[in-house]
Amino acid sequence: MKDIPQNVPLASVSMLSMGTRLMQLGLDEFQSALGLQIKCIDRDRVAVQRACHALLEARAYDPAAFLQTWQTLVRDYFAASAALCEQSQDLATRSQAAFGALLREAALDFEKACTQVQARAQAAYPAGAVPQAADWMTYLGQFVGGRPDGEAMPQSRSVPASA
Repeated sequence: MKDIPQNVPLASVSMLSMGTRLMQLGLDEFQSALGLQIKCIDRDRVAVQRACHALLEARAYDPAAFLQTWQTLVRDYFAASAALCEQSQDLATRSQAAFGALLREAALDFEKACTQVQARAQAAYPAGAVPQAADWMTYLGQFVGGRPDGEAMPQSRSVPASA
């Protein structure tokens, strides 16, 4: 994932390319999450190996040496955990920036498409030819009776009320 700076000109985003890029962002996020899980497993494995080594080397009646080794082990474990937490926050920030850039591109492309459609609609109707909002029912009423291929509307049959 790479972040897109704010001042970079944006390429148009089609629905297909947006879907593809969203899938790519999701796969990148998944791959990064798996990488963090591997680092967590390695951190735990190293901590267990060091704890076993400390227990094997501990003298029978010297708890001070064991406690010193244990404190070092716990301090290193917490330092590794803090580093992994920072890496996960950095990953989340980068993925949010990439997702935000994609949404920004899509919104700008949508805005551009809407202005193009509006410009074409205004060019198609000369001034005053566009139906007014107050007359929208009468304007649309002429299309209600239309059928494909010039077929006539079926006549409604009156059904006598049964007694």
